[in-house]
Amino acid sequence: MTAALPGAYALGHTDSEGTFIVDTIGRSDDNLKKTLEDQIDGHSQFKFECFHSAKAAFEKECSLYHDFTMVMTQEHPTRLEGSYWKCPHCNVLD
Repeated sequence: MTAALPGAYALGHTDSEGTFIVDTIGRSDDNLKKTLEDQIDGHSQFKFECFHSAKAAFEKECSLYHDFTMVMTQEHPTRLEGSYWKCPHCNVLD
């Protein structure tokens, strides 16, 4: 990854059975590479996806949150300041 792009990610580790366990999720609205470099410390593995818009990265982070909320103690993702984006899965940001 060389360009500064928005994106979403999951940090975690692999358990003894080879399953990726999500510890935390997040996103970058403008430079996923830099955000991952800043956040990866202490995590042995990560998965990520780049997007062409901050809104798409936000929606992916929301999807990750709703998919993995049972294993994390993390609050619902927030939207970019000044935007009126809504979570595609719930009404928390209505």
